[in-house]
Amino acid sequence: MPRLGQFCLTSQIVLAPLLLGGGRPWAMAVLTILTGIGLIVTGWRSRAELTPGIRQIILAGAPVSLWLVLQAIPIWPIQPLPFDAPRIALYPHAWQSMVGNIVWLVGTCILAAQNARSQSRAVIRHIAIAVVVSASIQAVLAAFADVMAIETTYWFSKQSHLGDWTGTFANRNAFGGLMAIAILCCLYLFCRKSATTTGQRIDHAGGWIALALIFTVALIESHSRSAVVALAIAVASFAILYRPAHFQTGIWRAAYPVLTIISMLAILTLVAAMVPDLGNRFAELARLDLIQRDDAWQTAFIAISHRPLVGFGPDAITLVMDHFATTGLNRNAAWFSSHNLWLDATLVFGIPATILIVGFILCLLIRAIRNTGNRADRTLLITLAILSGIMASLGWVASLPALILPFLSVLSSLEVAPKAQGCEVSQYRGDHLQSSPPDPVLRQSHAD
Repeated sequence: MPRLGQFCLTSQIVLAPLLLGGGRPWAMAVLTILTGIGLIVTGWRSRAELTPGIRQIILAGAPVSLWLVLQAIPIWPIQPLPFDAPRIALYPHAWQSMVGNIVWLVGTCILAAQNARSQSRAVIRHIAIAVVVSASIQAVLAAFADVMAIETTYWFSKQSHLGDWTGTFANRNAFGGLMAIAILCCLYLFCRKSATTTGQRIDHAGGWIALALIFTVALIESHSRSAVVALAIAVASFAILYRPAHFQTGIWRAAYPVLTIISMLAILTLVAAMVPDLGNRFAELARLDLIQRDDAWQTAFIAISHRPLVGFGPDAITLVMDHFATTGLNRNAAWFSSHNLWLDATLVFGIPATILIVGFILCLLIRAIRNTGNRADRTLLITLAILSGIMASLGWVASLPALILPFLSVLSSLEVAPKAQGCEVSQYRGDHLQSSPPDPVLRQSHAD
């Protein structure tokens, strides 16, 4: 039975990218069914009381759902121009699908926590392996499309993405985001292997580094600027947080982070020079005649200033962005997002609700970090949070279930995992492997 609950969680991690990232209603239905089955199995077996953190997640989802309902009820004074209506939400029935997504989100947190309770020593490893399997499938599909010269993505005919590796996402940023998450998971699985020397670790777990290099090539072939930048920052953070012990003292204490950052910048420059398509995309950021994210962000700020407290309700971003569009924004395109997840949330919920949501996520993250005794687990959690935060600040794809699931599962699992699990694996930071208890015979004195 525990394996069935674990399967329901890891299968979602593998399936979500294949279902266009999980963003469609039918895809959410499939993921929700898997979550429901997993909850029934784990709940029937354990019948254990939920931890305070998970109960708080449930209680946090309730007021958000209630606010969405209140936005759609015609009990408000007539809203000021440009949208005259006796309700806040511009689309009064859109709250139903969003509440369904919130229910799935909360249910997945509970499922991950229940799996962590029954298999605390292996659940993070299983999640990481599932992410690697999912990314491997996407990389193979993208490589096949490139070799066969398929003049379309797998799901859509998008001229702007021809030549980019997008897998079944049909979006280069989402594909690159999954590759970046998989790279962090490969580094975690590599560091998790017990070893006394670097050579021994490479000998036992070098395959994870090989997969990480493959995923890096796939990410570069996606030509996603945001994914490349996010990966560089996340990998540098991983290296700094998981540095060897002899780099923690003396002059290396301050020099190691600086050298890591300089090395990462040098690698980014080399990659941009060796991959002309990617380098040209970075060079285009300097052109003022192209539509950039700052135009969308400026439009979002203008819209938020008209309703800073209550927002516009779900599914209203396209209408709002079109109405408040600046002169530099292409109004022929359907701007369903401001390309910044935090601004999108503010447009939907308003500033106070968004601050409470972000604050709750940060509190849950801090508590999980403090509760985690294993350095590899803690490093993975922090770097996934950094990666997710950067991706959310540069695009909307961070809201796709395919990219939410890994971070959400790790966060919920570590929140309930016993802190003693940090002793199960010796990390390679100059530490020695844990020694086994001494033989009682060896403790006998010579006088005996």
